[in-house]
Amino acid sequence: MTAQRFIAHSRVMRALVDQVRRFARANANVLIAGETGTGKNAVARELHTHSPRAKRPFVTIDCASLSAALIDSELFGHERGAFTDAVTARPGRFEVAGDGTVYLDAVGELPIEAQGKLLRIVDDKRIERLGGQTTFTVGARIIASAGAGIEDAVRNGSFRHDLYHRLRVLPILVPALRDHPDDVLPLARYFVRRAAAAVGQPPPTLTADVIAALRDYAWPGNIRELRHTIERAFQAAGGGAITLDHVPMEILDAPALDPDGALARRPTLDELERRYIAATLRHVRGNQTEAAKILGISRKALWEKRKRYGLD
Repeated sequence: MTAQRFIAHSRVMRALVDQVRRFARANANVLIAGETGTGKNAVARELHTHSPRAKRPFVTIDCASLSAALIDSELFGHERGAFTDAVTARPGRFEVAGDGTVYLDAVGELPIEAQGKLLRIVDDKRIERLGGQTTFTVGARIIASAGAGIEDAVRNGSFRHDLYHRLRVLPILVPALRDHPDDVLPLARYFVRRAAAAVGQPPPTLTADVIAALRDYAWPGNIRELRHTIERAFQAAGGGAITLDHVPMEILDAPALDPDGALARRPTLDELERRYIAATLRHVRGNQTEAAKILGISRKALWEKRKRYGLD
């Protein structure tokens, strides 16, 4: 998921795109859940862009950064003199959004008292500025995002179940990158092209060893981690091909296989062998003699396997 919204080669991501386009046409509240870095913000933007509200404001409220002292002012707005620092009147974020979209980013981070205030807005569809007398109707559609543990927060009482269900009229779960590995390489190549375009250079190639390393890594930081990795590698390559020397060591040293994930996906023996050879080559930084020794095969046999698996 990127500035062009979606790169969806895998079946799971194509299904997500279809779901987002369908939900975009509705007016009901949406809750987008998923791990950090999966692209929840891009999904929210896509919902707005393809909605009948597309030409209206898209207003983001960063719930994680709201302090207790600012919550009322941010949500409701205030009139001049409503409190000590209110030297001018200021509309709240819902008022600014009008009939557009309000995006509650990281809504699970709201303190419990603020959740009650948000619930009143969701239920009543009306707000009143602090220190004011005029009531404003909330016409905006509400889209919220939350981490993958939002259901646990509801169960343990740190997030209100009534607010959760009012926001989650239309639920969207954004998959982790490890669950759609077919998108890793297309995403990586997109980030390479974008980094090169930003400095007016042709995009460099990714060597076969780098491609194998990117495919085999679990990407706990998801798409955001992949983007940062490619941007760092592009800078390190200095305009040349991106090789293993430009890939962070934490990616090269990570285990090539997650046993539980491997069993769930049921890889073939050929796939297991390709991953093991790729991991060994990364470990020895491409040294063919050392890799063949570790693998217990001749250099010629290693060359043949590399050619067979596209690792040459």
